Amino acid sequence: KQWYQQQSTAGGVEQLPQLSKTSFPPCMRNIYEHFTEQHHIKHGARLQFCLYLKGMGLTMENVRTYWRSEFCKKMDLESYGKSGHDYTVRHLFGKEGKRSDKTPYGCMKIITSSVPSAGDCHGCPFKHMDADNLERKLASWKIPKIQVREILGLVSNQHYQIACSKYFQITHNKKDPGFGLNHPNQYFLESQKVHGNVVNVGKQGYQARRPPMCPSPLHHRRSPKPPNRLVALRCYQLKK
Repeated sequence: KQWYQQQSTAGGVEQLPQLSKTSFPPCMRNIYEHFTEQHHIKHGARLQFCLYLKGMGLTMENVRTYWRSEFCKKMDLESYGKSGHDYTVRHLFGKEGKRSDKTPYGCMKIITSSVPSAGDCHGCPFKHMDADNLERKLASWKIPKIQVREILGLVSNQHYQIACSKYFQITHNKKDPGFGLNHPNQYFLESQKVHGNVVNVGKQGYQARRPPMCPSPLHHRRSPKPPNRLVALRCYQLKK
């Protein structure tokens, strides 16, 4: 099975509703659901979510089409063209402005981002939602009460990434996630592995960083110390 195929005209966009439930981390599932319900997301969420979709392997044209179809459920095409939303997508894919290739946000960047204002949905739910709203959100995602309390306990101790890993364990029926979570796209890739799917993220997609190679044991050997010249000179004088 392959969740995303480059030859598909929809480019995987049609699978987002299902993927959001099975393989999106809470931060991205929250934005996706808000976007689907409100047909609008503010600037912070647009950046965070667009780069995540890019990291999943969706092409720029896939995302532009998805953006337009969702936003235009609440505005006409002319207004959308003037809004700058399409420019933002092209910019994040390196086709506008300085044309630099933007990479998806990692967990620490999302956790330390600005607190979402009213009506916004960017950031990390474990960090930025209050306990009551977070409890309601987890309940709406069918997380059992006893495990919701466990997650809330981790959150109260500011263990946000561990709380997200716990959510992964619960939703994937795993005793141990088997990886250290530090990126939303890493969450997606690991989820797809659990579901037995082949992931094709393309060249611009998120690539999990490989751990640095251990240096050769030879690098740890100390080179012999050069002889102490003063000691050598003193020995020479004594011999004379």
